[in-house]
Amino acid sequence: MADDEGEPGADKTAARAARRERKRDQSREEILHAARRVLFRHGIGAMTLDAVAREVGMSKTGLYYYFPSKDALVFELVHGVIEAQAKAVQQGVAQASDGGGALRAIIGETVTAFAPRLDDFRLAFLFGQVAGAGALTWDRDQFERIRPLNDLLFAKATEMLVAERGERTPRAAVEPRLLAFLAYLSAIGLLTMKGMVEPMDDPLIYSDEQLVEGLARVFEAAAAPGGDR
Repeated sequence: MADDEGEPGADKTAARAARRERKRDQSREEILHAARRVLFRHGIGAMTLDAVAREVGMSKTGLYYYFPSKDALVFELVHGVIEAQAKAVQQGVAQASDGGGALRAIIGETVTAFAPRLDDFRLAFLFGQVAGAGALTWDRDQFERIRPLNDLLFAKATEMLVAERGERTPRAAVEPRLLAFLAYLSAIGLLTMKGMVEPMDDPLIYSDEQLVEGLARVFEAAAAPGGDR
């Protein structure tokens, strides 16, 4: 009987803890959204914790409860962008029937994820360069959170390429994971060029679809069986 009487109290405690956690997660997301607005509206230099606190409507002390530094806040923004894109690539590669198709998916999903959202691309890949040396510092734990995203991007494609390599000799004598990374790198290069020319109202003469298709064919050819040697 004592156990039965104690359960409601335990349930209430658990419910309160769950509500606090939901409120904390909501506040954290509101801060991240506010930081994005400040960053994209006013630029890197204006993105201070004071500015973000004003944007979200809380004290700087309150902001410190969620993010102890500007570096920690920027990291969460970058991590969120890369994680979403890596999951999109993972889903695309899962639909591929062979290694060449996996490389095509890496390129296509990366461009599809970022082409309409070049601000996210700049945040994820160019923030550190634009901010300047020493402006952004991440610790070991943060890098450890980034590294698993590489597996989302490359592990399945690498697995497929390795399996095929056991059956045939590919045209490109390139280690499978490196080949997957190079496919990803080609998509990043495409997006970098796109981001350079479009703000100057001088778009590339090729469409995104043409560029993705061209790169995909190059990497599919690299993964295909080679001829006689």
